[in-house]
Amino acid sequence: MKESDGISINGVWIAAKKLPGICAERLESDLPEWEKKVYRFLLDWMDDRDYIVQFSSGTTGKKKEFRLPKPSMRASSKITCKLLGLQRRNSALLCLPVDYIAGKMMIVRSWICGLDLRLTNPGGTPELSKYEKINFSAMVPLQVYNLLNQGEVLNKIQTLIIGGGEIRSELENRLKDYPTRIYATYGMAETCSHVALRKVNGQNSSALFTAIPGVKLDSDDENRLMINADFLPESVQTNDLVEFASPNSFRWLGRFDNLINSGGIKIIPEELEEKIAKILGLECALIGIPDVKLGKKLVLVLEANEGHLSPNMVLEKLKTELNKHFVPKAIFQVKELPRNKSFKINRKKLQYLLRG
Repeated sequence: MKESDGISINGVWIAAKKLPGICAERLESDLPEWEKKVYRFLLDWMDDRDYIVQFSSGTTGKKKEFRLPKPSMRASSKITCKLLGLQRRNSALLCLPVDYIAGKMMIVRSWICGLDLRLTNPGGTPELSKYEKINFSAMVPLQVYNLLNQGEVLNKIQTLIIGGGEIRSELENRLKDYPTRIYATYGMAETCSHVALRKVNGQNSSALFTAIPGVKLDSDDENRLMINADFLPESVQTNDLVEFASPNSFRWLGRFDNLINSGGIKIIPEELEEKIAKILGLECALIGIPDVKLGKKLVLVLEANEGHLSPNMVLEKLKTELNKHFVPKAIFQVKELPRNKSFKINRKKLQYLLRG
């Protein structure tokens, strides 16, 4: 696929030679900050450096700075567009923050593959009312959930990739009958966005992620995923716990650094959260807090909303549904589960809130 010599933004083609001046003008204008970030990134993309500076989300630890090679980002973009059957002049809705790799890669795909980049505020509920049809977009689960509560608006999107967090079974069930082609993605900043996809709905839907072309998978002694990709300069060791179904497909279990060792029982919170969410029909999070006897005490945190079961009722219900080792030792309620800018649950902040 031939790389474009410019980019189309909101239906207006801008040649590469004119883009630096237009970016400078728009950065001096009264555009909202989220939109200015698009033009700042475009200037970075066109500069003489052969890399882009990117930071990890910081959800599970300190933010890390990476230098992502531009050739790697180009190659990843071409693979995605070919795999999803995207064509030049197809519309691509950017509704994710450009601070993160997922937002940056939407811009790069549009540049590389000649897509028409459409811009909208990267909030929790993307604004789609002005569009009749969108060929392609990327969102996080919370955005998709919010759009589902606005009627049939999600139908406007032909192909949707969802990343940045696990898709709960409740959300996945609601997506099964949608005409939109929907894929869950697996990837991170170091891998220039996703390196594996799984179909969420329609034909070939699966609970397993499958590596995209050019990606080879392995795991270490702790069952943490290792990634080798033709388009990456070196292999990537992840902290994600996986279970392989074949050499190039796997089930994601959770984060190794989120493991809770409670009295010698190793608990993967993401896996248990999914079970509890099914039982209660509520959004929840599990964390471990220090305990003299157990080392870490398993704690369940729920969003406090009217009509929900009381903590005692929740506890009794879970005792009848879960193995005793996986029943939370305490239940707390917060007004809202804290999330970072990419809408992932911020477990560090959650622990801080409970300590307070």
